[in-house]
Amino acid sequence: MAGASSTGVALGVSDDGRVRTEIETVLASDTLRRSPKVSRLLRYLCDKQLDGQGDQITEYGIAIEVLGRDEQFDPQQDAVVRVNLLHLRKKLKEYYAGAGVNHDVRIVIPNGQYAPQFLISASVAAPAGSVEISTPPETSRVPIGSSFGWRWWLTALVPVLLAIFWFLPRFQPPVRHPEHAAVVAGSDEIRIAAGNRTDSYIDSSGHAWLPDRYFTGGTTFRRPAIHIQRASDTDLFLNGREGQFEYAIPLRPGIYELHLYFAETGVSSDTVRSVNIALNGRSVPSVDIAADAGGVNTATMKVFCDLAPAKDGLLHIAFQGGSNFLNAIEILPGLSGRMRPLRITTRDGTFHDHLGQVWSPERWSVGGRKSDRQVSIEETQDSGLYQWQRFGHFNYSIPVQEGRFYTVTLHFSETWFKPGTLGGVGSRVFDVYCNGTTLLKNFDILKEAGGLSNHAVVRIFHHIPASPLGKLDLTFVPVANYALINAIEVESE
Repeated sequence: MAGASSTGVALGVSDDGRVRTEIETVLASDTLRRSPKVSRLLRYLCDKQLDGQGDQITEYGIAIEVLGRDEQFDPQQDAVVRVNLLHLRKKLKEYYAGAGVNHDVRIVIPNGQYAPQFLISASVAAPAGSVEISTPPETSRVPIGSSFGWRWWLTALVPVLLAIFWFLPRFQPPVRHPEHAAVVAGSDEIRIAAGNRTDSYIDSSGHAWLPDRYFTGGTTFRRPAIHIQRASDTDLFLNGREGQFEYAIPLRPGIYELHLYFAETGVSSDTVRSVNIALNGRSVPSVDIAADAGGVNTATMKVFCDLAPAKDGLLHIAFQGGSNFLNAIEILPGLSGRMRPLRITTRDGTFHDHLGQVWSPERWSVGGRKSDRQVSIEETQDSGLYQWQRFGHFNYSIPVQEGRFYTVTLHFSETWFKPGTLGGVGSRVFDVYCNGTTLLKNFDILKEAGGLSNHAVVRIFHHIPASPLGKLDLTFVPVANYALINAIEVESE
C-alpha cells in the first residue's frame, strides 16, 4: 500500500460506510488517541468532507471551531493551524506505515490543502461512481503514430502548455530544500532553529521553527538542559551551529526584518567570544554575545531592518572569522525605514486585542513573579490584557534596532489594593527607568486612576533612544510594596 496517495482510486463521498469505518479505526488507534487536538482536527476535516463541505474548510474556521482561537484570530500572525496540520499529516503517515499498512482504505490530506481524500488500493475494485487516478495499464496506451493517438497527445499537451504560460511570470528562484517550498510559497515568515533538530519546534506563541536548513559549513552543538535567562522558550537556545558557516535563504522580493537569536552557553563569564556577521556580503559590527546579553546563559537577539534578497533571490547570512555560533533565525515581513511594532503581554500565550493586534507572551525579563487577577478592567476595550501582571523588583532588556528612536507604552492596572478595604492610594509606589533615564518617579497606579482599582492606566513615552547595544533596558524599582506591569508596547519612530 505504499504510495496509495498516487496509485490508488479515489472513493466518492457516497461510499460513506467504508470511509467512516476507516475514520473511526484511525481515531481509535494508539497513534491518534494519544493526540486529542490532532484527533479533533481529523474528525472535523473528515466530517466536513463527507457532508459535502470540503471546499468550505478554511484556516480561520479550523482555528475557531477546532483549536479554540477567538474571532480575532489572524493566520498571518498565528501559525497554529498549519502546525497542527503538519502534525496530523505526520500522524497519518506514521499510522499507514505501521498499524494501517494493510488497510484497503486510506485517509490522505495533500500538502497545501485542508480537505482530506479517501483512497482505496488500485488492486481493490473501485465502487460505482469513483474516479480512477492510477496510471493506465501498458496495454491500453495508444500508439503515437495513429490519428487517434495524435489527437490524444494534443489534448493532453494543451493543459501543460497553458500551465507553463501561467506559471512562468510567477517563477521564483529555486528552493534548495524542497521540503521547505510550501513555507516559502505560502508565507513571508521563516523561522529556523539552528543545530541538529529533526522536527519542528513549537514556541510559546504557537510559531513553528523549522529544523536547520539552507546552511553550508559549521558544526552543530547541543547543550545540557540549563535555564536560559530572558527566554520564554529555553530549548530554542540549547541547540545551535558554530564555526565558519553561511545561510542562503530563498525569499520572495520585498523588504524583510531579520532577527538572530543567541545565548552564550559555551564559555565562562570571563571569556570573550565575538560573532562576526555579514549580510549579503556587507559586514556588520562584531558582537560579544555575553556582553550584549548581560551575561552567559542569557538570551539576546540582534535586529536588522530594511533587508532584501540579493540578485540571486537569496538572503546571505555569513559567519566568518572569530568564534561564531547561532541559535536561531527569524525572518519577517519588514516595514520600510523602521522596526516592526513589538507588543508583550505578561499573560500566558498570545493575546489578540480589539484592533486585531497580536501581543506575544512575555520574554526578555529577569526578576519578579507573575500572577493573574481574573477581574473586569474598566477604561479599556481589552480587559484581558490587564488580568496578568509581573510584580516585584524586575527589569526587561528588549532588543531593538540600534541607532533608532522608539515610542514606549506601558500598561498598568491595580487589581490588588482597593480604596477603603485593602490598602489604598500610597500602598504601591515605584519608579521606572529606561536606559538609565527616569520615565516614572514615585508612580502610584491607584492614584493615577483617581483612587479606583481595576482601571486601566496607560503611560506613553516618545523619542526613547536605543542603547549602544541595541536594547531598551526597562527597570522597575519598588518604593512602597512591589512594582507592577501588565503589558509593554514598543513602536519605532
